[in-house]
Amino acid sequence: MEYIRVPLSIEAQFSTDGSVRPKKIVFEEKKFKIDKVLRARRRCPLVVPAIAPIEYTVLVEGQEKQIYFERDTNSWFSVKKIIKNT
Repeated sequence: MEYIRVPLSIEAQFSTDGSVRPKKIVFEEKKFKIDKVLRARRRCPLVVPAIAPIEYTVLVEGQEKQIYFERDTNSWFSVKKIIKNT
């Protein structure tokens, strides 16, 4: 198995205290509302390169998803598993 980093566009709310709260995921011209942020923690995915991101576990249409925000690069991404036929 192989994993890839998938860039995302995120609509987020930035608070005066510096916190970030993702509100919507924009992927392939579709918008997905984030129903709830279940957890936010500093955690690096071990399967793709990243610079000290914050991992957000979010609820989208009843499913838990992990999205990541890298403050150093100001970018959002997710991780996708690729199954290779060998």
